[in-house]
Amino acid sequence: MLTELQRAHTRIDLPAGPGDHEARPELPRAKINALPKWRLRRVEHHIAAHFERSISLSELANVAGLSRMHFAAQFRAATGYRPREYLLIHRIAHAKSQLTTTQRPLAEIALAVGFSTQAHFSTVFKRISGQTPARWRTAAKTERPNCESPLRRRLTPDTNWRVNMHYADAR
Repeated sequence: MLTELQRAHTRIDLPAGPGDHEARPELPRAKINALPKWRLRRVEHHIAAHFERSISLSELANVAGLSRMHFAAQFRAATGYRPREYLLIHRIAHAKSQLTTTQRPLAEIALAVGFSTQAHFSTVFKRISGQTPARWRTAAKTERPNCESPLRRRLTPDTNWRVNMHYADAR
């Protein structure tokens, strides 16, 4: 005769047959805690300081003081991104800054932000932003005048808004 524990294991291990409509109990999943904020900050600072070169999962795990798999699971729980995705998004954000502020060729920007080829840079850029780097640069240039903040100084409640609009247009 089977004990209760043996029956439970039999139900879990055997696949359900065609006539078996009874739901099998699921094995409990281990809860993964998010990476503590202090470890996350250390990793973010490391990525910000070294994003232009190759950064391995092992290196990031060492910065956090964890094993690779433990770090990867906790990082994803904390940020919603895999470490590699996070690094690529950081690189693309930096590339967007360079695309709008410089006239450097795309190949130079790709190398400056840590990609080994312009083709890989363009592929990742398009996947993340929805446009190629060249089209994004062109669109950013045409939108730049509209993206400026209207005022840099804080308005006081008794200030005439027309004077402030004139001030913003004069800049």
